[in-house]
Amino acid sequence: MAYMIIILFLIGIILFMGYRLHIKDIHYKYKADKMTHLEHSYENRIHDLEDTVNSLNQTAFTHTVTKIGNIDYFINQCTSLFGRYPNSVFIMIGFSISSLGKINQFFGPSEGDKVMVYTADILKNCVKGNAVYAHVNSNLFGILLRDSSEEEMLGMIDSINAKLKDYSSAFAVSAIFGIHYIDLSHTGDSLMDIMNYTLLAQKAVTDPKTMNYAYFTEELSRSYNENKKMSIEMEEALNNHNFIVYLQPMIDLHSYQIVSAEALVRWDYPGKGILSPYAFLPLFENTSLIQKLDYYMWEECCKILRRWIDNKMAPIPIAMNISPIHLQGSAFIDKLEQLMHSYLISKDLLILELPERGVANATKEVAEIIMKLKEKNFSLCIDNFGSVHSPLNLLKDYPIGQIKLDRNFLTKNSSSNEGLTILRYLVAMAKELDLTIITEGVESLQQANFLADIGCDIAQGYFFAKPLDVRHFDQLNKSMLRNLYRPSEYYPTFEDFAKDVDILTQMMQRVG
Repeated sequence: MAYMIIILFLIGIILFMGYRLHIKDIHYKYKADKMTHLEHSYENRIHDLEDTVNSLNQTAFTHTVTKIGNIDYFINQCTSLFGRYPNSVFIMIGFSISSLGKINQFFGPSEGDKVMVYTADILKNCVKGNAVYAHVNSNLFGILLRDSSEEEMLGMIDSINAKLKDYSSAFAVSAIFGIHYIDLSHTGDSLMDIMNYTLLAQKAVTDPKTMNYAYFTEELSRSYNENKKMSIEMEEALNNHNFIVYLQPMIDLHSYQIVSAEALVRWDYPGKGILSPYAFLPLFENTSLIQKLDYYMWEECCKILRRWIDNKMAPIPIAMNISPIHLQGSAFIDKLEQLMHSYLISKDLLILELPERGVANATKEVAEIIMKLKEKNFSLCIDNFGSVHSPLNLLKDYPIGQIKLDRNFLTKNSSSNEGLTILRYLVAMAKELDLTIITEGVESLQQANFLADIGCDIAQGYFFAKPLDVRHFDQLNKSMLRNLYRPSEYYPTFEDFAKDVDILTQMMQRVG
């Protein structure tokens, strides 16, 4: 009996232990299943994150229009190749669609985008092997070749040219190429420097129809380094106020008095004297420094007007140039208003000269900016009218109060009867639209007289005065311009008056 009890007890213990093990097994299996589920969940999340990262990387390294690599992709790939193959021969090619501006102008930006996409597809087919290509910016494609012969490189350029010609029968698509052999031992050159070398080489192409590519040379290298040095100096010159406002008088052709002045910049360069804007403005316009220079000049003009007012001198309006880059947004309008508020300058003392190339065939955004300027009562003038496009629609589509005829437009059209007729009718049309006509580049009394005869209002040019610093401008403004320059108008003398009286007396006697 006792033996049976012990056996039953042991069996109970075994069953209990088995039950406990079964419960633990179920528990462990549950945990294992849960861990497996979590593992799969984490794997899916990691996979999704990898897809997201890949998608973001693709977006970050892909040009939005052409869907090939962009500038970031190009820098990444080129840098990697330079590091992996330090002893290889690398050739950088940068090329631009030379006709893109005209395509956008005549067929619209959407057609220009189609040309870019077509060019990207050409690169996919033409650039093979040890090479990287990308759409670097709006109108610049880059190609990096590794260990390619010159013959292979020129063959690739010919292939790209041939395919571009097949784009359309309605208009021609062409490209200009800049080529630079990279010296990896010259560690001071960044990839952006190298791309700039190809751009400089493109500018060296003189006759694209004969040869549409050029190599970066030592001479171009010296020019680039000088420009790079000048860029650094320009920033310092702005901070040190080494840029000076010169004023060129604008003369009323009826009264021969100064009625306004255009603000022009000069650089007081240590060791070189006063530099003309032709020596540095093109470099400014290729960098963001042009915005800083404009802001600087605008403030200097406000200071001049404030000084005239404070010194009881009658202020005259100053025409200030607005660079095309400002028309990409309306931030510059706030800057203008802030300056005028700070210096207590009324808007009738400032004339904003908008460049023709910046407003011709303007986008909707540019048109809205021009309308906003007018709504804020700024005086607007189209500068360099007739220099490139001669868009007559500007005269009716925009709230412009003045147009300034380009100096070359006057020079070209004042040497023939046909040209003079064009000038005469252009002025007449503008007068019908109640516009004030300004002509720059007037260099002779004959030109001034002709402009006065056809109804031009204001003239500007070396015949009247060169651009002057403010002190000499003030002196000229105080002088009697009427005594210096005489228009070809009839001024009766006392002898003429006596003759008229005699004639009138005789007529009265006959009547009597």
